[in-house]
Amino acid sequence: MQSYTDCIPCFVQQAHDALRQVTTEDEELVRRTLQRVMRAAAEFPLSQTPPAMAQLTHRIIREETGNPDPYAKIKAKSNRLALNLAEEVRRIINASVDPFLMALRFSIAGNIMDFALTSKWNLFELDAFIEDTRFRALEKEPVERLRTAVKSARSILMLGDNAGETVFDKLLIEQLGGAEVFYAVKGAPIINDATRADALVAGLDAVAKIVENGSDAPGTMLEDCSASFRGLFSEAGLVIAKGQANYETLSNCSRPIFFLTRVKCPVIGRDLGEPLGSWVVKEHQVESRNVQGPKSMIRDLSTFNFRPSDLQPKGVSS
Repeated sequence: MQSYTDCIPCFVQQAHDALRQVTTEDEELVRRTLQRVMRAAAEFPLSQTPPAMAQLTHRIIREETGNPDPYAKIKAKSNRLALNLAEEVRRIINASVDPFLMALRFSIAGNIMDFALTSKWNLFELDAFIEDTRFRALEKEPVERLRTAVKSARSILMLGDNAGETVFDKLLIEQLGGAEVFYAVKGAPIINDATRADALVAGLDAVAKIVENGSDAPGTMLEDCSASFRGLFSEAGLVIAKGQANYETLSNCSRPIFFLTRVKCPVIGRDLGEPLGSWVVKEHQVESRNVQGPKSMIRDLSTFNFRPSDLQPKGVSS
């Protein structure tokens, strides 16, 4: 998905929000950093995806502030809030008539934990959050196609999005059956996106193999990911992508994907053909000749080799 002029004010606002996570007093730092961001935004080609500009924006912020993870406190808070809900949500899922559908709802509901849009986010009343999720309608046809794809997949790669949201993704993975599951996180901090540390806090290592994509960009910019991750992405039997940034970066890719997201941005809503506030399960299809490699390679994913050198994000010092 390309960027639009509507995205430019969001880039700047997101930068300001991130800077306020670092300082509320150093106005010179804020001014200098915002000027760099605005110059970069002015020259940014709209043919590229919004996450490409977000990656550049947050590299500037980290360089100017000397802070490698401005959203660390927000991510920790998100993880705590989600973990406090986990057992109650699990009970609701297990007691439901359709546990897969209920877990899917909560996984999409968890996508509310998105500070790329606003740093003022706060988890609304827990009862309201749970009740809204329990009875939220999802379009039946794509849900059933996803259910069928899960049942037939030997391996599943889930592309994570935000810290805290990972807790609800774990509950969905518990309903995915016997397939081998890989859970992908970022190779370095970017906004409040989940890293390996966040996935471990959520307990995802108990239900999936956690893999880093080797990138410090929101979403999944394949050209910026490690060779090992690109191989896994290509050969996994099923890919499930969480959140708007994964849609922005992968909506034109050459393999089938199921996108799970909440529509929180009117630009993305227009691209998806869905109104603001929608909960979306969308299947991205391509011609079969463009899909995956030999089946024998897919069967060998359990021995997929990830070298630490492959996972170092480009442009990010260790």
